[in-house]
Amino acid sequence: MRIALLGISHETNTFSVTPATYEEFEKRTIIRGDEIFPRYEGANYTITGYMDAAREFDFELVPLMFAETGPIGTITKDAYDRLSSEMFTMLENQGPWDGVLISNHGAAVSEEFPDMDGEFTRKTREIVGPKVPIGITFDMHANVSKETVKNTDVCVVWRTCPHLDCKDRGYKCAILIYRTIKGEINPTQFIEMPPMLVNIVKQYTGQEPMKSLVDECVEADESNDKVLDTSIVEGYPYADVEQMGMSWITITDNNSELAEKISKDLAYKAWNKRGELNRSVPSIKEALEEAQKIYVGPKPEGAENYVPSDGSALQEAEKTEHSHLGPIVLMDVGDNIGGGSTADSTHILKVAQEMKIDGYLQTLYDPESVELCVNAGEGAEVTIDVGGKTDNMHGEPITITGTVKRIHDGKYEEHRPNHGGQRFFDDGERVRFDTNDGKTIILTSLRTGNTAREQIYSMGIKPENYKVIVAKGVSSPRPAYHPIASEIIVVNTPGVTSADLSTFEYKNIRKSLYPFQEPDYPPNSNE
Repeated sequence: MRIALLGISHETNTFSVTPATYEEFEKRTIIRGDEIFPRYEGANYTITGYMDAAREFDFELVPLMFAETGPIGTITKDAYDRLSSEMFTMLENQGPWDGVLISNHGAAVSEEFPDMDGEFTRKTREIVGPKVPIGITFDMHANVSKETVKNTDVCVVWRTCPHLDCKDRGYKCAILIYRTIKGEINPTQFIEMPPMLVNIVKQYTGQEPMKSLVDECVEADESNDKVLDTSIVEGYPYADVEQMGMSWITITDNNSELAEKISKDLAYKAWNKRGELNRSVPSIKEALEEAQKIYVGPKPEGAENYVPSDGSALQEAEKTEHSHLGPIVLMDVGDNIGGGSTADSTHILKVAQEMKIDGYLQTLYDPESVELCVNAGEGAEVTIDVGGKTDNMHGEPITITGTVKRIHDGKYEEHRPNHGGQRFFDDGERVRFDTNDGKTIILTSLRTGNTAREQIYSMGIKPENYKVIVAKGVSSPRPAYHPIASEIIVVNTPGVTSADLSTFEYKNIRKSLYPFQEPDYPPNSNE
């Protein structure tokens, strides 16, 4: 049994001014053939789940090609054409295939194809024909279209945000494709796409209102032996495309009516929580005032060594004895690198300076300042203007004076649970800069998020000893910082991933979509 593996993974922020060019993919990941498996061996990613299933069920998983880059702007036509044509040539030339496994993100937009994932699956189906089972595993922030579901036999979506179950869900997808090839099951899918979205600040699945919606989705799967899988999709609100929003996918064994009923029942329950799913969070000043008020003291020794158990990392972290002390972690929503932001927002730093807050730690993407610090050398005291250099949405450069404490090549490896399950990270050449007013800024030359605590330790910094840590993200930094934080505060900051969706000009989304309008849903309802 031969199953092909390929994919283009990208979360496209259509409001970002930074296009996803072929060169941007090259900077992050374009790997072929035998390069793929070593990259994901021992990780917690979708592809790792595919690999585990291949070993357990003794089928040949043939790695063709995989491309990925961080969330930025729209994929250029050149990038998509070059990547997809090479992949599809491999798929055509190396067949025949018993099945195909795709590892895409699910929220990709290219200049030519607003529903890039739909086009990718369409072309895959065209090449392998109607009888070869195709499975795809998506990020929970996918904007899944009916076209994608039509083109695949099995569409499985991660169920946790932060993303801790990537490998498990990939494994599930691979098993279902294996069983389909063996003739044991006949997967039948249905997707319900209610006219609603969930704001990014309410997408954490460890708290209400998302927690119960995920629980209901899992229960619908586990309580009925006719159901093969269920997925709840949060969607990605920074893509101006028709399929943007939440969706529910049910896969049954040859029972289309049951698949439709379950998907619609789950969606209707979520519709009744649409208000809760779109509530606001504190401003920068409110969050910093709250942090000053509730900070008690640093974490005790040993907190950094705490590793939560797999599958329940956040819940375990919240129970640890070290949860009563430690830094206040502020989630910088408007500069959510995992959502396609610039990584150089200075909005929180500006207010922290004005409020004279010390014991403050954050990262900033600023290759220009990195170069200045590297030229000055470790131990040098310099004055530099940092951040706010990509566009006009993320603040102005901030002047800081201090010492270049450390220069580092930016590569590190994380073995703790982390969002997305990646193992190897690269910030590019980076600098630890300690300011004269009690702040530590890590300046990076690549746009990277704050999903791994090793990012901080590898620079000789103990985050447990800080009062305020700014993490650029909403949910993705939680697995890294829950074990050491006394409190996590989500902050409504300006930017290309702001929680205030009224700051974006949508042109292509569905005409009636909550919270922008109040649609008639369920259809013909009198609500």
